[in-house]
Amino acid sequence: MAENQNEDRQEIISKSLEATIRIGLVLGLLLLCFFILKPLSLFSQATPSASKRPSVGLVLSGGGAKGFAYVGLLRVIQEAGLPIDYIGGSSIGSIMGGLYAIGYHPDTIAKMIRSQNWNDLLKDNIDRRYIAFEEKEYGEKSIVRLPIRNNKLGLGSSMYQGQEINLLLNKYFSPAYKIYDFKKLQTPFLCMGTNLLTGEGIILDKGYLPMAIRASMSIPGYFSPTDYMGYYLVDGGVVNNYPVEQVKNMGAEIIVGGDVQSGLYPREKLNSITAIADQITSFSRIGANRIGDSLTDLKVRFKVDYGMLDFEQYDSIIALGERVARSHFKEIKALADSLNAIEYKPLKQFKARPLDSLEVDSIIIRGNKKLPNYYFSSLFKHKKNTKIAIKDLQNSIRKLYGSGYFEHVFYEFEQHNGKTDLVIEAMETGPGSLGAGIHYDNNYNVGIILSGAFRNLLGKNSKLFADLNIGPDPRLRVVYLLGFGGKAAMGLSADFYSFNFGDYNKDVKINQINFFNNKGSLFFQYTFKNMVNLKAGFDYEYFRFQQDVDVDSSLHPFQHFTSYGTVFLSLNVDSRDRPYFARRGILATLRGEYVMPLSANWSREIFSNAGVFYLKYDHYIPLSGKFVLQPGLFAGGAIWDENQPPLQHIFGVGGLCSRNYIDQYVSFTGVQFIQEFGYYSAIARLRLQYNLYKKLYLTARADLGTDQLEFSEVFKSKNLMCGYGLTASYDSFIGPVELTLMGSNVNSGPMIFVNIGYSF
Repeated sequence: MAENQNEDRQEIISKSLEATIRIGLVLGLLLLCFFILKPLSLFSQATPSASKRPSVGLVLSGGGAKGFAYVGLLRVIQEAGLPIDYIGGSSIGSIMGGLYAIGYHPDTIAKMIRSQNWNDLLKDNIDRRYIAFEEKEYGEKSIVRLPIRNNKLGLGSSMYQGQEINLLLNKYFSPAYKIYDFKKLQTPFLCMGTNLLTGEGIILDKGYLPMAIRASMSIPGYFSPTDYMGYYLVDGGVVNNYPVEQVKNMGAEIIVGGDVQSGLYPREKLNSITAIADQITSFSRIGANRIGDSLTDLKVRFKVDYGMLDFEQYDSIIALGERVARSHFKEIKALADSLNAIEYKPLKQFKARPLDSLEVDSIIIRGNKKLPNYYFSSLFKHKKNTKIAIKDLQNSIRKLYGSGYFEHVFYEFEQHNGKTDLVIEAMETGPGSLGAGIHYDNNYNVGIILSGAFRNLLGKNSKLFADLNIGPDPRLRVVYLLGFGGKAAMGLSADFYSFNFGDYNKDVKINQINFFNNKGSLFFQYTFKNMVNLKAGFDYEYFRFQQDVDVDSSLHPFQHFTSYGTVFLSLNVDSRDRPYFARRGILATLRGEYVMPLSANWSREIFSNAGVFYLKYDHYIPLSGKFVLQPGLFAGGAIWDENQPPLQHIFGVGGLCSRNYIDQYVSFTGVQFIQEFGYYSAIARLRLQYNLYKKLYLTARADLGTDQLEFSEVFKSKNLMCGYGLTASYDSFIGPVELTLMGSNVNSGPMIFVNIGYSF
């Protein structure tokens, strides 16, 4: 009986084991089917039978700088071997998707991102070599500038025109310049814009591709709206930041989505203008996002803890995007394998590169209502029926923009009867603008600076600049230029100013001089490459010196207003990369003049005609990523028959102001403002600038020189001045904020110099 029980037990165990094995096989088969059929379920509704390979659409949302994360997604798509049949995007998604659509490899896109100066690019900051010489001289000292339109002072339509962004898009999308139907790109493509007049989302799938992308990423208030295909467009993400439905309608059956949107911000993160603007526009696109999500089969959502304008954080954003995308590699790879199991489809060739040059049949200028055509020909020398280098073309566009006559200068290529026309779209500025700034330093005290710039107001190809410094040392300067093309001009100017400076006996102040000057000039100028300016003309000046206390009889002839005339020739150079804290370039003036006393009350026994010459030279030499060496030189002298030249043309030395009302007055470390003066001056200076952190700088300075009334005194060692100091600076939005601790062998004890804001 025991044996029967054992046999029954063994039979039960055998049957249980057999059942367990069968259940395991069934479960294994079910799991195998699940993993095999899971990718196919992504498109099962679109294709009831798997006999035909479903098409794949890639949709990339907008999100500003956060869209750099898409580099990682595109790399994973490539590595997984997933061909994309359709692409759509909004804003930054349109840029990244568009580059991929015309055949750029993800690695090439990453290199393009890293090669840009995004801060300058997004703010329309162009290299100073493209800025007109007079614009550099008079237009770089305002904190704020407001345009005048319809005889009213107001705000512009945006912070920036997108001038450099337009050039960037033209450069990188140049391989597709002949394609006006975006369905004919290597991968069919569309992007979204928003009609600013109706609030309607507009599908952009034809036209000039770089301008379509430009319209799609025109962030409202930041970039100007775009005229395109009869629409007035801003960023497509305003109403549809994730255009899945539109890509579905192109023919995509499976949607792979990339999303860098932040969603709605909580209250504590609404702490910037860009965050608030993004929040407001997010309300309008919630519906489109909901539809897009419901139609997306495989979505890669990137949580990017950076702002939409953090473009300089590209390395961190690309790295984050790579990590997130690789976490979805298995899903993307499974989709690619399942599709290739139906029908193998190789990846397209991703070898696109920007064009170096192209053949242009004719050049068409549009938008010039005030400037004559010869102005463009003088700056834009490309001829018809010729090959144009893209780099040269873009530099010519920058020169046009840098002239100050245009709000923007865009270009595009149009096809006509099999030939290519280059079209320059130039939007001229309004009648003018008004600016304001503030300045303080130890030499000229505090002042509020009001400025105006007016173009084509008093004749075509004309400019009028006006500056007013309101303060204890006031100044009014007005300059009118009438151009003859892009290089030559005739000018008139008026300059009225007054300021005070001390009269010293060695280092002891014994008096104070009040200096008043009214000056009018007529001149002719010619500019080479926006960096070298040759000027010749005549000055008429009406001035006086007045002592607080009448102790110096030599100044009596100047107690009342007297006049003189000057014939001059000057050569001016400004090739610096920045007006303040320059890293490279030269700032120099070489001037010769013949001075003639004109007042009848001047005694010919005291003053006579004289020749005066001087050279100012400052060189900026980068030593490394942080250090800049700045050697400088000033040398000047006078030649006359028997009596001294007018006192107005004496060389004054001292103070640290970067710009003086009188060109012959030069700075010297550790010396009071115009503490030393003479008819013969020779000064060597050396600066070593160190970029401590971002906008913080330290500058060590040393000056060595002499300034004497008699030529024989110049070479005596006892008259040699030596100054030294250290300057701490911050490059603020109101201009440099600087504190200098300095000393010299001229003055006993340390001295402090403070400078705040742009020099007048």
